[in-house]
Amino acid sequence: MKHLILALCGAALLLGCTNDNDSLRQLRQVVQPGKVVVSDPRVERLIETKAPRKQVSFERNDLAGVVALESRRDGIETWLSVDGATLIMQEGMVVGTRGFGGGLMASDVAQSLDAVLSGQGGYTLRFHSFLNGNDETVLRSYKCEVKSLGANPATILGELVPARQMTETCRSLGQVFVNSYWVAEAGGGIIQSRQWLGDFLGSVTLRDIPQDAF
Repeated sequence: MKHLILALCGAALLLGCTNDNDSLRQLRQVVQPGKVVVSDPRVERLIETKAPRKQVSFERNDLAGVVALESRRDGIETWLSVDGATLIMQEGMVVGTRGFGGGLMASDVAQSLDAVLSGQGGYTLRFHSFLNGNDETVLRSYKCEVKSLGANPATILGELVPARQMTETCRSLGQVFVNSYWVAEAGGGIIQSRQWLGDFLGSVTLRDIPQDAF
């Protein structure tokens, strides 16, 4: 769990900071109070350049923090935490993790992503590959039902943002999980979500942080 704890920045960053050095100092103080935490130098550069950020909350461990956008290539985004752990995302859906433990190595979410962003819903297939305790890759397939729950605003830094809520219920042999997505009326992107990352990590809640908040 050490990596998971160190991977989460402080809640102070969610409120926005007037100074990049303050951001780094607050980040380290919340992660490990009273001790010096050496952050990944890539994080420092991202904070200095005011890269996009997301609020992250792991429900199982009651931990919350921030990840910053490190790269975007061919629709795949890498979001970096303070100690170098990453969430890999495709247009708002998590497709992989690195450094958080219980590795979600890769996912094919194309059908679910189309159903969620279009607002049409329907039945979809998604595929996950996990790294098990023996360092073996296990492939799992899921049949999912995507539904629209209609208009339901997302809560971003305490403000209500007009959005459409979509749910995705997925089943395989021995596993069932439900994801929720809030698709913004303006722009049509996923701005808030609750997504299942596997048996080890459980569900994570993600929220966009507006650029003007930092």
